Amino acid sequence: MVDTSIKFLNFGEAVETARKEPDVEFIALRYIPPFSRLDVYVISVDPDEPDDINVQYEGGDLFDTCGEEDFYSLGDVPDEAKNLFFARAADLGNTGVQLMGMTSEFMLQAVLLGLTPDAKYRDQAHFMRVAGAEFQAFWRQQ
Repeated sequence: MVDTSIKFLNFGEAVETARKEPDVEFIALRYIPPFSRLDVYVISVDPDEPDDINVQYEGGDLFDTCGEEDFYSLGDVPDEAKNLFFARAADLGNTGVQLMGMTSEFMLQAVLLGLTPDAKYRDQAHFMRVAGAEFQAFWRQQ
């Protein structure tokens, strides 16, 4: 069951809302089985440039210090991002955290309310199972 207190927006709705709410970030997660890789997209608008929609991407394997990073204009956003659901960053987990630059497992702990840095996991595989279950229970899929 998706958390109904969070308003999830499709890509177009997130872009339009970002235009009306500059300086608010909208975050989408792509986290699919076997839950060993996380892709994060962030939509934002600079209040001084309201027609300039920025889409940041960061992705990587969990428990790997390397990752990928990219920046897109509205015209070159990958189709993958356009098929995800976005939520206001302020509505998620640890709201004061700057997500970009974090490793994937820490991003999940910052965004998914059911994961906390203080929780104990048997091993990396256990963390991935718990994170996958939390993601499926919390994040809008369709």
